[in-house]
This record gives sequence, structure tokens and C-alpha cells, in this order.
Amino acid sequence: MSFGRIASMFALVAELVDAADSKSAVLLSMGVRVSPRAPFIRIFMSFCFSNSILSDLFKRGFIYQATNHKGIDDLFNLGQPVIFYIGFDPTADSLHVGHLLWIKLVGKLKDAGHNPIVLCGGATAKIGDPTWKDESRSMLDYSVITDNINSIMKNLQKLVGNVKFVDNNEWISKLNYLEFLRDYGRFFSVNKMLTMDSVSERLKRQQHLSFLEFNYALLQAYDFLCLFENENCVMQIGGADQWSNIISGVDLVRRIKDKEVYGMTIPLLTNAEGKKMGKTAGGSIWLNPEKTSPFDFWQYWRNVDDKDVCKLMKIFTDIDLSEIEKYQSMVGTEQINDAKIKLADSITSFVHSKDEVNSIKQTVDSLFGFASGIFEDLKTFKFKRGTQIDKIVFETGLAQSMTQARKLIEGGAIKISGETVTSIKYEIKESCTICSGKKHFVKAIVK
Repeated sequence: MSFGRIASMFALVAELVDAADSKSAVLLSMGVRVSPRAPFIRIFMSFCFSNSILSDLFKRGFIYQATNHKGIDDLFNLGQPVIFYIGFDPTADSLHVGHLLWIKLVGKLKDAGHNPIVLCGGATAKIGDPTWKDESRSMLDYSVITDNINSIMKNLQKLVGNVKFVDNNEWISKLNYLEFLRDYGRFFSVNKMLTMDSVSERLKRQQHLSFLEFNYALLQAYDFLCLFENENCVMQIGGADQWSNIISGVDLVRRIKDKEVYGMTIPLLTNAEGKKMGKTAGGSIWLNPEKTSPFDFWQYWRNVDDKDVCKLMKIFTDIDLSEIEKYQSMVGTEQINDAKIKLADSITSFVHSKDEVNSIKQTVDSLFGFASGIFEDLKTFKFKRGTQIDKIVFETGLAQSMTQARKLIEGGAIKISGETVTSIKYEIKESCTICSGKKHFVKAIVK
């Protein structure tokens, strides 16, 4: 290929970048250097990270956007622990599959010698961040938020280990509204806030956006400032949907403290079709075993689409990248099932335990052979929460009559997500897999 043709190709890419990221001018006007979010720009970003941990994270698919990737690279090359934070709002009593990516990232950076701060949004959960959905988030009672925090922390401490946990309610609850507006509100441009995707999309559809939600970006930016001042935190990491809020925090620290801090996002966990992962017909896949059983959790990963396996293995396993690439040629063949099992084993061991995985494998192996694809394409039935198991066994066709259903249950022939049920009065509380004997399986979805 001639030099002239190569030069033309680079010129074309430059034009595409300009077209794809029209908001870059807005960010630059805020003093923020940004790596465009267009997917193809990631090709060039891979050459920017000389730091080994950042390079590996990029290759595995953890890094999506950065305010200044060279600055971040230099920061990590200093040979000193980098203090960074990542936050979540306790809007439910459990984290879900979508949170796993940042949890794994925290672990990798912690293992590399860096210092993570995990921020629980006890204050911001009282407001709720703007979303792309048609409606605002439901307002939660304060007592519910407290219960959610307590429930999540039990699980999260097990997953990320000994890290610093903070709750932004500690400082936001002490704010004086007028002083906050006077001291910090003047640094936020409404013009720029209106360009945030979560805001502009709602306005474009002429849907309600409350002033309450509009304040969220200010509070998240203030979080970064407080952590910079009190913990010497110099980087925020968050999901790609938090990009606008992250750069608001970077800009606020620059304006107040005249210091450069950094922001980086991780991609949203999506499948090959671009749809968010972590949901089934029965709802979200939760990390809390009381909401999604380890058996159903393992089964979810065992049944992911062939096209998603290699991408997920790069993120959720420690298998060498060269070995993972070998599975790419197996997509669409029976051989890919081996990779799916490795993926399911790895994630389930991490979230639950190796003992749980061994128990699941023993159950599956004893029933129908571990390598079988029995879990794929199960017949699915919907039931109300609290429906008795004898009715379910009959209506799903696992039994020909209610009498036979009761005999199967009392005889120990019915298992729910791998656990034998012998009481005909047992009521299902969540979606589950039900089997009769070794060959007959159905999926019960709780409405």
C-alpha cells in the first residue's frame, strides 16, 4: 500500500472522529482532554498505554473512555500506588451482573498495588441519576436505602476484599444548600449540562426531567472534589453511562484546586447485538444468592450466545489472551461449550465459591452428563409468585395429573435449581429451573 493511500486513510479516520464526537469541542472548552468514544478510536488507544496493567486492561475490554489517556499512563508509570474511586447507588438490595465488570476491575488494580475507594451513594440514591428511560427513577424511602446498603455491603466486601469504603451521605448530608450553590453552582454551565446524553435524550422526546435529577451531576462532581481533598484521590472510574458526570468532576477539581485529575470509563456489559446483559425473562441476574440461586447464576453464563463467549472470557477469567483467541474459531460448533463451562465456572466461583461450583457440577453431571446442552432452549412457563409446586409440575407437563405431580414431589423426583423438594405445599418465590428425573426440564418464570 502506498504512503499516499495510507495518509488518505488516516485523513478519513480523522474526519470520522470529528463527525462522531461533536461534543469534543465542548469538553475541550472545559479544559478536559478526552479520548473520543467512537469505537474505532480504541484501535489507536491500544498504542498509548505503555503501562503493563493498563495495556492488559485495555486488551481485555475494561477501558472505554479516558479524559487524558497519556496522563493516566504517566500516572501509573510513576511506580506509586494510584488512589482511585468507583461508586454505585444502592437502589436495590443487591448488585447485579452489570456491576461485575467494575468489581473485577477494582480487584485487578488492587492486586497491582493500587488503592481503590468504593463509594456507596447513600445520598445520591435519595435523588436518582437521570436515565435514558422514559420515567424518572422511583424515589426510595431512607430506611430502604439503609437496608439496601447493609445488604450490598455484605456481598461486596467478599468480592473486593480489604478496600476503603465510603458513603457520600457523610459529607452531602452536611451541605448547606445556599452555600453549595454559591461556592460550586457557578462552575456548572446549564448549556453544557443540557448536552449530556441522559438529559438531551429525555428532552428530545419531550419527557419530564425533574430539577431533582438535574442536580445529580453536581453532587457526583462534588464527591470527586471531597475525595481529592480528603483522600488524595486522583481518578474516578465508572460506567460509560456516567461519562458526563465524571468529566464534570474532573472539571470541578481543576477549577477549584487548579489540579489535573483523571476520569476513565468501562463499557456497559452488552451482548453481540448491543443489548445489555444480565437480564432474562425472569428479570435481573443478581449477585445475592437469595435473589438468584448459584445454580441459575451458573446456568446463565453457561447459556450465553457463542458470539459473546470470548469477549466475556477476557473480562471475567484470568485465562491467557492467546488461549482465549483459540476459542474464536470454535464459535458455532460444539467445541465452544467447553469455553462456556470455563466461563460459567470462573464467574460463579468468583461471585459465590468453588464449593458452589463443585456442587453444581456434581448435580448436573449426575443428572444428565456435564457437557450436555440440556440447559439450552428450555420450555418456559410463567407463574405468579407463591404458586405451589404441585400446580407447577402439572401445568408444565412434568406430570399428567395433579395426583401424579404430588406423587413425584413426595417421592423426591422433583428438583428446583438442583435442590430436591418433597413438600407439595412448597411455593416458588423466584424464577428457577425445575426437573423431573434425569431428562425432563422446564424453566419457571415468576411474574
